[in-house]
Amino acid sequence: MSIKVGQIGKGKFGSKILSKLKLIEGVEIEWVLGSKDQWWNYESEWVVIASPSEFHYEQAKHFLKKGINVFCEKPAAFNYEAVEELYKLANDNSCLFYVDDVLNYEHITHTNKFSYKKWGYAYSNILDRIAYHHFYLIYTAGIGTKFKLNIVKNEKLVKEFTLKFGKELYHFDYNFDWYKKKTHNIEPTTDTDALETMLTAVLTSEADFTGNYYRTIFATKIVQKLKPLLYGKVAVIGAGIYGTTAAIKLADKGYHVDLFEKQDNILSATSGINQYRVHRGYHYPRSKDTITSCKDNESSFIKYYNAAIINDVEHYYCIASEDSLTSPRDYLHTLDECNLHWEIVDPMPNCSLTVKVSESLYAPDPLRKICMDRIKACNINLLLNTEVSTLEELSEYKYKVISTYSSLNDFDKVKKNYQFELCEKPLFILPNRYKNKSIVIMDGPFMCFDPYGFTKYHVGGNVVHAIHSSNIGEEAIVPPAYRDYINKGIIKDPKLTNVPRFIESAKRFFPDIEKAIHVGSMYTVRTVLPNKDDTDARPTIVEFKDDTIVLFSGKVGNCVASAEKIASKV
Repeated sequence: MSIKVGQIGKGKFGSKILSKLKLIEGVEIEWVLGSKDQWWNYESEWVVIASPSEFHYEQAKHFLKKGINVFCEKPAAFNYEAVEELYKLANDNSCLFYVDDVLNYEHITHTNKFSYKKWGYAYSNILDRIAYHHFYLIYTAGIGTKFKLNIVKNEKLVKEFTLKFGKELYHFDYNFDWYKKKTHNIEPTTDTDALETMLTAVLTSEADFTGNYYRTIFATKIVQKLKPLLYGKVAVIGAGIYGTTAAIKLADKGYHVDLFEKQDNILSATSGINQYRVHRGYHYPRSKDTITSCKDNESSFIKYYNAAIINDVEHYYCIASEDSLTSPRDYLHTLDECNLHWEIVDPMPNCSLTVKVSESLYAPDPLRKICMDRIKACNINLLLNTEVSTLEELSEYKYKVISTYSSLNDFDKVKKNYQFELCEKPLFILPNRYKNKSIVIMDGPFMCFDPYGFTKYHVGGNVVHAIHSSNIGEEAIVPPAYRDYINKGIIKDPKLTNVPRFIESAKRFFPDIEKAIHVGSMYTVRTVLPNKDDTDARPTIVEFKDDTIVLFSGKVGNCVASAEKIASKV
């Protein structure tokens, strides 16, 4: 009898698991996928999840809802309620769920002292990486999760503390800044391979699934309680894609994170109202720095938010025959210099050059869902409809991350000038000839149409007519008539619209565009650095000011790299 298994994760631990699966009699490995692969399109009898920790919850939930058995590398989530949800899903759908508790198969002699020392790099999260294992080892029925903590040493890479449960005292000593041979004081009492033994027991349904539930919940609760005490709390202001990604990365590093958002939902402003393009650099021929930034960071965004990426779209960039700031020759020369691939195709009307390129879009609603899943899984405290007025309100936090985009000056004593643009993003049903096509006319006062998520709509962009008002200064000046439009999603039949101008200007380049049906418009305030019209540069800036990090977002595709930069510095 064969046991069919699929696996997500090709990293160090994923490769280790895979090597053990190949040794287990009767196991048939059907597929092995990385984070860039479309894992949601695959099924098997068992799915092994060995992807990055932030992904575990959403991936396990997906397969358990389908009634597929799941083995998950620890932790299943940083939030015990999310873990309990996964076990409940397994029960409700008559399938099995098991979280890695490999040290339980080492048959370790009981001890009250745990010591682990090795070189762990500056990014290491000691509690989730190793202490979690020790916590499930001390679990006994009736132990409870109330404890008294005594901190002996609490440094970035060194944590030493004791936990007292009732009369029982446990000592934990961790050093991830260790330059000698790795040491781990607990010793197995068996010569068998614990990982292979655990996987065999799980896949053959002989493991103690009930015991695994109690051990997992106990360990998750203890880690969850310790994080704010040993790592501290971080406040992130602004739940756009930059702030949300930073919050997730900081939670993954061990911090307890409060995420403040003055709107009633995440990704409700510019992150959710734009052209949804994951830029590779084709759009910025006058700024090689922007091209390099987009190209270098595109891959990290696609990998991190893979399930929101739209890949079945044809992408075209066109140089207008008149009024373009870049000639066809200069455009192709810039693409060649930056190693951006292109293919010349028949030009669009009134264009000197049209190239077909490889690029991606993202769908805003699936992206929002992914972020919400990770906010829950990472135990991030999301505070919607909550506006922070001053940083003095956040004195209890070890670090503050300001990712408020158009409101950055609200928290800076030295005010800076920005260029604020009140933009309209109209949605259309276009003629069928434009189905699954993204077309950009450039480089100047032109326009574009891009598919809107996994819908039948296109979103329109126009360098001139999308902007209803603009100003350079310390804050955005929004005309009163627009206040009920800003960041309110799709407004049907808006009175204040430039759609007729969109269509009229597009007739030069888009045949049959007059047949487009306007279904509504979205409005938001875009913020860019002033006086950049000559290059159209869109830099992403991360500034560290003592315990405050200011994040000015450039292109969406750079958000993961920016978040990793923040997490690596704190």
